[in-house]
Amino acid sequence: MTSAQQVYLLIDLPAKNGRPARTSLWTAACRAQQWNKSDRTFRLEILSKALGRQIASATEIGALDDFDAVKRHLLMLADNVAGARETIEPEMGRARRLRDAIGDLIKCIRVYLDDQTDPFVAQIIKDKFNHGSRVTVVTVDDLTAAPIILRNGRQIPSQLDQLVYTLGACLNGSGKIRGGKRSRLGFRVAAGDTLHEMKIKAGVKCDCAQCLGGVSVPASRLDYQTETVKEPDPF
Repeated sequence: MTSAQQVYLLIDLPAKNGRPARTSLWTAACRAQQWNKSDRTFRLEILSKALGRQIASATEIGALDDFDAVKRHLLMLADNVAGARETIEPEMGRARRLRDAIGDLIKCIRVYLDDQTDPFVAQIIKDKFNHGSRVTVVTVDDLTAAPIILRNGRQIPSQLDQLVYTLGACLNGSGKIRGGKRSRLGFRVAAGDTLHEMKIKAGVKCDCAQCLGGVSVPASRLDYQTETVKEPDPF
């Protein structure tokens, strides 16, 4: 997990500089179920149940599907209706995360294409997923996060995954020759922008070292009994 994910799921933060205290999803679930939030052994049992496998430490939770699984389960335990629904339909959480990523990629493309961005993205979606239809209009909301099974039984990435890869290449392609073919030269690369510069221009979250300045929690911290930590000062 990332540090931000660790805090969101498992670590309470005290109020600081006028910012209200933050309650972790684990604490919210424990309050709803009337559990002892400081019982580490019991917590690992609940996390293991959410993951469908036994873990010995919360550091074993991955940042993608594992995080989604634990989040869904804790939201359900915290009596969060939306979270309960995602437990029944696990694809929803992943689809939402992919659509959020696509939204950020489109904002970045807009830095370079301006008002041509929407028709550019619409054409990519049409070419990839419309299958030549001149009538049906496919949008990002119509795409799914379910892996695609071909007639020969081979599995390929979902529609949303494919769109993330394509839009990412539109921005970050190196233009180098690979396997005898020249890759796409990305808009960002052609403009000479760093990832940080592009994201700042686009107004999307940047996770580079220059921008982080947020909560940094050592991995070993997740196994402590107490659940409240201090944030490091950013200056």
